[in-house]
Amino acid sequence: MSTKNTPTQIRLDEREHVEKPLLDQLAGLKWEILDLDAKQHPSDSHRSNYTEVVMFPVLREQLMVINPWLEEDQVDEVVKQLTANFPSTNLLQNNRHVFTQLLENTSVSENRKTGEKSPTVQFIDFKHRDNNRFIAVCQCKIRILGSERHIIPDIVLFLNGLPVVVIECKSPKVTDPLHDAIEQLLRYSEQRGSKGEGSAPLFYYNQFVITTCRHEAKFGTITTHAEKHFYRWSDPYPRSLNDLEHGSSGPNDQQRLIAGMLDRDNLLDLIRTFTIFSTNSKGEMIKVVARYQQFRAVKLAVKQLLNGKNPRERSGIIWHTQGSGKSLTMMFMVREMYRHSSLSKWKIVFIPDRTQLEQQLAETSQSIGFTVKAADSIKTLKELLRSDASDLVMAMIHKFRETDLTETFPELNASHHILIMTDEAHRSQYSRLAANLDKGIPHATRIGYTGTPIDKTERVFGDYIDKYTMRQAIADGVTLEIVYEGRTHNAEVPDKIGMDLKFADVFSEYNLQQRLEILGHGSRTAYLEADSTIKAKAKDMVEHYLTHVFPNGYKAQIVATSREAAVR
Repeated sequence: MSTKNTPTQIRLDEREHVEKPLLDQLAGLKWEILDLDAKQHPSDSHRSNYTEVVMFPVLREQLMVINPWLEEDQVDEVVKQLTANFPSTNLLQNNRHVFTQLLENTSVSENRKTGEKSPTVQFIDFKHRDNNRFIAVCQCKIRILGSERHIIPDIVLFLNGLPVVVIECKSPKVTDPLHDAIEQLLRYSEQRGSKGEGSAPLFYYNQFVITTCRHEAKFGTITTHAEKHFYRWSDPYPRSLNDLEHGSSGPNDQQRLIAGMLDRDNLLDLIRTFTIFSTNSKGEMIKVVARYQQFRAVKLAVKQLLNGKNPRERSGIIWHTQGSGKSLTMMFMVREMYRHSSLSKWKIVFIPDRTQLEQQLAETSQSIGFTVKAADSIKTLKELLRSDASDLVMAMIHKFRETDLTETFPELNASHHILIMTDEAHRSQYSRLAANLDKGIPHATRIGYTGTPIDKTERVFGDYIDKYTMRQAIADGVTLEIVYEGRTHNAEVPDKIGMDLKFADVFSEYNLQQRLEILGHGSRTAYLEADSTIKAKAKDMVEHYLTHVFPNGYKAQIVATSREAAVR
């Protein structure tokens, strides 16, 4: 009898073990659930036809809830601005257009009840969660434009009638479930190079996408096309893992991600504060949503800023391993701080450790609507720090000195409302230049970002605010584990007796203890630098490289014990 799963069995498994638990978890998070079937009608999902991707009745209703002074014709005008006036046919441009409106809002000519001119109209109430409506639609049927065919995404999440999240579920019995889910999302969003196989307008409003097979779940955005750029959400902060219902093996990936990203408060925060449009190394525009360690670190750091009674209590270290996006975390930090009235007037000073990061911070800040003022001279730095403006200042640590090195660096600003954010805080922070930084802005709060903390880091910046270690990065699949393979070389000394006699003669004036120390050091160095040793090791490395590394297109790096050994 064949044990191969049929399409029907696969679909049932997907339904019972992925979709249904996901919907149940969303219901527990207070989402409205519309679980549809093949007999559905557009009105079942608050639409007049299957071509529509927006729940217009819900959108209109929530606009009135959030902006109760609006009148019917003004609601019509605002809805049209958001859903009809797109700048192009390009998916990414239209997505950014919608995102900008959701964050920056829009306006109408007049509040007819008060007479206020050009009043702001909000599409989402970020301050009052319950003024918004959160609806999850399972098996949301959408017509492909110019066709009688349809796509049916597994789950679409609507915020005030707008489809902000698309979730593709796959049975864990599928050979490569996440790859298949990503491919399906690309088809739905018409990003595979073929038109007429999806509905790009569905993704004009999209904030992120999710792929899941229960034990593995990852998120990406409309510009995430490769699985390696989809990420896990391993921590449901501010919930703890113990808050989640789970079996003996702990919460699965899907439970963690849903609790972390689709908690209603967290979703609003991700849209408002933790999403940016930026450019990648190829100069291409991409949409980026924060990873869980960035979200958690920023939330914890801002909480500490709000609750700390003095600069020391507000300061601390964010230990995030290399490659975890520290510059983005800094920018998300700025956004989150300026949301709070008590922190919105703070001056923020960035201390990057290298010019490359200086440029990166400047570019990233522009992508979220802020301008960083870079101090290109000692004079400019002093002027920027003396100012009481709540601006963003950036300076390399070597700017904190006098042109005449014999002069004492002065106090520039005694305000308690200054935050210093230092990248790679284990470097350059314990010298005279760092002391000048303390003199210049003595009451500033200091947050250090580092991937490799040392003891002095904690003494300078305080306790750890958040940790994301190499081990966690490896578990998340964003960092490759270093695998060590021990290889030995057996070398023989041809004239052992002669060598011992010669050694005793040369070092006869030394006592036994001294001769043993010399012997221990010299024999090891001589062995590692010996021509025969290096020749044997080189032969072994070349053979290993040509057999296992070169065929895969990779390079190799060799580390030697000394310059002499490296030259040989």
